[in-house]
Amino acid sequence: MKIGIDIDNVISDLDKTFLEEFLKEDKNKRNKGIVNQNAKHITEGMFDWTQYEINDFLINNMDRMSMNFETIPQSKYYIDKLKNDENEIIIITGRNKKIFKNPEEVTKIWLERNKIYYDKLIFTKSPYKVEECKNCRVDIMLDDMAINVKNLRENNINAYLVKTRYNENYSLNMPMLLSWEEIYNFIKIKCKESYIK
Repeated sequence: MKIGIDIDNVISDLDKTFLEEFLKEDKNKRNKGIVNQNAKHITEGMFDWTQYEINDFLINNMDRMSMNFETIPQSKYYIDKLKNDENEIIIITGRNKKIFKNPEEVTKIWLERNKIYYDKLIFTKSPYKVEECKNCRVDIMLDDMAINVKNLRENNINAYLVKTRYNENYSLNMPMLLSWEEIYNFIKIKCKESYIK
């Protein structure tokens, strides 16, 4: 099977680094800390920063921060297992020059440094990944953004939401996978079903 996998908050723990970095930078601003614990995302109302302050901070720090992202627990282990099961691993990311200065370079370095296997690495033209998933004929796409999964499913692509702290209440009733172990077991079942057909 061809497995499409997003990077941020699916393979890399973007949110952990974002929270640490925003808390640190907040001391240089108004030093109010977290003002809304229930915010949809760190960049969407958790701090009292203006949109300009958020964008400026991301543009000037995203490349550096992304190099420090940890991997999501067990992501490497199960991606390796999926590859050993003869699946094709296609990493499809919406990273672009709006907030990255060198999205391709930092992404390739991070993947190599963390020994994340992939057969193809694709940087999308739009955030929704529909065109790229169709062109690659992915059988399953894994993403952390509910709106992406919704758009993919509306275009007849088998997309599944990977649970994060920030999307569990915004799933738009999309099918959600809770861990890399669950992802792996789910894909094994889908492989068997497609083999039987």
